[in-house]
Amino acid sequence: MRFNKKALFWDLISFGATSLIFMGIMWLNHLAPFGERSLATMDASIQYLDFFSYWKDVLAGKNGFGYTFSNLLGSGNISHISYYLLSPFNLLIVFFKKSDANLFFDLVVLLKLATAALTCSIFLQIRFKDQLKRWATCLLAISYALMQYDLWQSSNIMWLDGVYLLPLELVGVYLICRGQSKGIYWLSITSGLCLIFNWYVGAINCLFIAIWLCLEIGLNARSFRKAVRDLLMYSWAMFLGILISSITFLPTVTSMSGQSRSQFDWNLFTNTFRGAPLSIVQGYTIGANSTTTRVALFCGSLVIICALALFFANYFARKEKVIFIFGLVLTVLMYYWQPFFMVFSLLKDASSYWYRYSYISSFFLIFMAGSFLVAWLNDKQRSFLPVLCSCVLYLGMLGAAKLTLPAEKDLKYGITALSCLLLVVCLYGLSIAQNKKNQFYIISGICLLCGLELSYNADLIIKKLALDARPYATYSREQEKQIAAIKQKDPGSYRISQTKTRSENELINITANYNDGYAYNYRSISSYTSSPDGKQLKLLADLGYRFEGDRITIVNTSILPTDSLLGVKYVLSPYYIKGLEKTDLPLSDGKSVYKNPYALPLAFTVSQLPPKADGRSVFEYENEVFSTLAGEKVELFKPLPYRSEEVATGRRFIFESPKGNYGVYGNLPWDRTVDGTSLDLNGKLQQFYGAWLSPSVFYVPTTNEGPAYIELKTTAKEAFRRPELYALDLDELKKAVTDIKQKSALVKEEYLTNGSGKYVVSHVASPSYLQTSIPYDDGWKVTVNGKVIKPRLFDEALMAIPLNKGKNVIQMTYQIPHAKLGILLTVIGCSLLAVTKIVYRKQSRQ
Repeated sequence: MRFNKKALFWDLISFGATSLIFMGIMWLNHLAPFGERSLATMDASIQYLDFFSYWKDVLAGKNGFGYTFSNLLGSGNISHISYYLLSPFNLLIVFFKKSDANLFFDLVVLLKLATAALTCSIFLQIRFKDQLKRWATCLLAISYALMQYDLWQSSNIMWLDGVYLLPLELVGVYLICRGQSKGIYWLSITSGLCLIFNWYVGAINCLFIAIWLCLEIGLNARSFRKAVRDLLMYSWAMFLGILISSITFLPTVTSMSGQSRSQFDWNLFTNTFRGAPLSIVQGYTIGANSTTTRVALFCGSLVIICALALFFANYFARKEKVIFIFGLVLTVLMYYWQPFFMVFSLLKDASSYWYRYSYISSFFLIFMAGSFLVAWLNDKQRSFLPVLCSCVLYLGMLGAAKLTLPAEKDLKYGITALSCLLLVVCLYGLSIAQNKKNQFYIISGICLLCGLELSYNADLIIKKLALDARPYATYSREQEKQIAAIKQKDPGSYRISQTKTRSENELINITANYNDGYAYNYRSISSYTSSPDGKQLKLLADLGYRFEGDRITIVNTSILPTDSLLGVKYVLSPYYIKGLEKTDLPLSDGKSVYKNPYALPLAFTVSQLPPKADGRSVFEYENEVFSTLAGEKVELFKPLPYRSEEVATGRRFIFESPKGNYGVYGNLPWDRTVDGTSLDLNGKLQQFYGAWLSPSVFYVPTTNEGPAYIELKTTAKEAFRRPELYALDLDELKKAVTDIKQKSALVKEEYLTNGSGKYVVSHVASPSYLQTSIPYDDGWKVTVNGKVIKPRLFDEALMAIPLNKGKNVIQMTYQIPHAKLGILLTVIGCSLLAVTKIVYRKQSRQ
């Protein structure tokens, strides 16, 4: 194997052609930088833009890498970074403002797709030993870059790293099966990098590589001994690749073991089928999308026609056709047979963004198409029969799918069939063309037709995905200013919460955007990541902020006792909540800055620890917690009498607004979710309720003494249990907080940064605890007067540090678990790879 300038030129042609096509589509759809729209939609809008803003701060040294207080209440962050942010393309964020994150996102999608074309071109030229015509190589590479997966999953930008690295990994497998030692270097380095860039698609690629090894052994092995040798070389290369990736992979696996979604969903491992296998044909049409019962593998008519033509051509031995048939059957089963689906979903319930591994099947089809084209284009006879048979077969299956499966738009089928027929006509012309001039015109027509087909398909999909980027840019600029103003006025240690974020429906008061702490670098009490700390989620739920899907904290109000306990000093809100004090800091996106006068510091001393929630209601548990911390009976929340009456839209609960300094909170526990349910809170606030992303505890605005109401608007009143309605005694809250502070020993915060902190506690009269609102995990090392100690935990989450009489110097340092071991294993992996190269070089010389 060797590179040459001509091959490199065509690799760059594939890169450039893909870039030009995709830029044209971006221009047509007014995507940034050509307009005000963006591909950062769905989870990209909800999560990833904020994560990139966080990464910009990390690269500038303004936020923590291994640990950050921007994630929930504070968390080790290596699993988050290794999943979302370690792609080398993400380094480009340093050149963009946070408000321009959409522009950065679109640019990186473009670069990753173009890079996929480049690496696919490299694979095709190496795998087919430069026997595949250059124009065909370029078309197949562009087909890989603009396949259905890349377009529909463009919002999940971190998965595209696996797409462009897969062809390079498979080059390594091919070289190993050809008996070339450099295959070990290709496979180990590219597999290691894939696991580093994104462990999720890295693991998917590793699964597919094992299957590809069997295919290559079947196609290349001439003896059992050679097959065993190939298997040993492959195993050694994969072992080295995993060692090389250990610098991030080992800490990530360790970190995820304690997270809320770390357990495998074994109950989903059933011997069942997910849908009709014929729907795979339905999915191979222009504009098709993957659904729960159908996978979309469309990557152009050229690919499917040439892939199927392989079985009708006499260029291939029976054994080779059997191997390809086996590959096709497996391609179908991995989407429709539940055990295979679970294996390639990494034993998790991947119930959104269906078939996150479908790029591997599109690549297999492209490989089959390339195998046919190598033989057919280099045959002077070029029998048209295989192409004709494959066209008839594909159109026949397409018609059968149209008749037997749920209806789809006829236009999609018609355009796909027309494109296929036009391509077959061109291939027929190529099969009978005798002189080079005619061949050139026909090949140009094939290239134009394929380019237009792929472009039209991409344009259809991008039109459905593109989102207006202006609201994000506006919100980002305003939020940055507001957070900066708060920090400038108050540089101390505290948390910030808010009752409204961007992309929120004003009428129903819900959102999924809970990563502002990440984006704008402040200590928060909310987040939305794939694998958060389950103990923190439980703590917040015990204190009134429920979580959704084991990953999202629903914080869209201010439960004052909870916020005070967690050190929330400022609340950003478009409406007033009793107990908060409005500041003169600037308004942003309709939100004023309110100060919480009851906020406790992030560390204070107590004589005993609060009990666990043990199933108690939020309001009863809050009373118990503050009673324990204050050392005397405290009743913050007091039951509020009400009467219930039926109304046309559901049920209304009427109560008298309590006299005095009170706020009102409620909770209507539900037995099942009921879509379309909402709350009318005293005519002053509307709240979506009882379903996805809705809160449990809610604040009821009351201004004057007299009747007030909560109206439950629902079609299923029986789904909601007896209401919990309580009045929060703000005077009692103030007294409890004052008592806690007065009884607390002298606590001086020397510093508290991401991953480290130092407190000096003086005049401790009796054994007690430094109760912090800092969550514990295995990365924390805590010392008291130089002695390493194991903290006690409040509700299995927050660190409570035992104190001795007298003066206590507490030092807290966070280290990424197994980071040093991971670095050592990476060094060992690189060293073993170097030794392997030296050994093979000596053997080749001998």
